Amino acid sequence: MHPLLVPGSWLIEGRYHPSGRPSQRVLGVTEVRAAEEFPETLQVEGEVRDADNPTARPVRSTYHLDVSGAATIRFRMDSLPLATVLTGEGFFDDHALVFRYASPDRRLQGVESYVRCGDDEMRATGVLLAEGAPVTSWLVRLERLRGDRRRSDR
Repeated sequence: MHPLLVPGSWLIEGRYHPSGRPSQRVLGVTEVRAAEEFPETLQVEGEVRDADNPTARPVRSTYHLDVSGAATIRFRMDSLPLATVLTGEGFFDDHALVFRYASPDRRLQGVESYVRCGDDEMRATGVLLAEGAPVTSWLVRLERLRGDRRRSDR
């Protein structure tokens, strides 16, 4: 199973590259939890902030991943900041997870990938587009937080 599909906590460190602005070093945490009623549904809650500005407000996001097959997922995010719903689909194996999503009018689109670098580390990259133009992209490292050493199946 891919590590992102196993409940746990991850430290995030990396860079965001907003279009037309300087790149930003970010720090944060992502929590992955399984729904009690439907364990194949995972809630992913993330929070990142500008690592060089301790007074910066964190940016929070919550989305759901439904394991819909042996190697497929469905994605859903109700985004208040973007004032829309994003839905999509993806594919995974033990080493990589990739998903894409879009708003119902397809004005907003995105793609994200998570590559396993060991049981306790991943690299993630993605891009969000508005009307075909990049809004932001990112490249981050995720490290499983200490005391949360659940191992995924290899």
